[in-house]
Amino acid sequence: MTNWLDSAGIKTERLHLREFTEQDLPALERTWLDPRIRQYLGGPIDAQTLEVRRADPAGRGMFVVALADDNTVAGFCYLGRHHTGNIELSYDFLPEHWGHGYAYEACGPVLDWGFANVPDTERIIAVTQEVNTRSRRLLDKLGMTEVDQFIEYGEPQVMYEVHKGQRKP
Repeated sequence: MTNWLDSAGIKTERLHLREFTEQDLPALERTWLDPRIRQYLGGPIDAQTLEVRRADPAGRGMFVVALADDNTVAGFCYLGRHHTGNIELSYDFLPEHWGHGYAYEACGPVLDWGFANVPDTERIIAVTQEVNTRSRRLLDKLGMTEVDQFIEYGEPQVMYEVHKGQRKP
């Protein structure tokens, strides 16, 4: 894997956002298999998909969200290419770390990093299921605005966006 993120990563008050290492694989696999995490993502992945993902677990654009004090993995944030061509923010956090504000604390700096480091990025989107109220509140709090509703994977989805320079800190 190439070093795409500065070796210091991104540090916040309580978190260290860094590149993936093999030691992070068990936590990453939990995000693929835990029914609570996958509730709004189509459920746990199947065995065949698991094997494919294990072969190349992380790539450019995956930020491991670790607790700064002990490096415990709390979750993952991603900047990737949505099928519409837009840069998309997505995230998964382990249930024992829900409700602590870690997603907000991590996603804001990831958005800022994307605008500063992904060439020609003027807009970043995020998509969540309409019924995922926790995710929708997070996207609102990050300063993202709802721009579209549609059906995908058999469920109503909501797309949010934020433009460079418009994100609330």
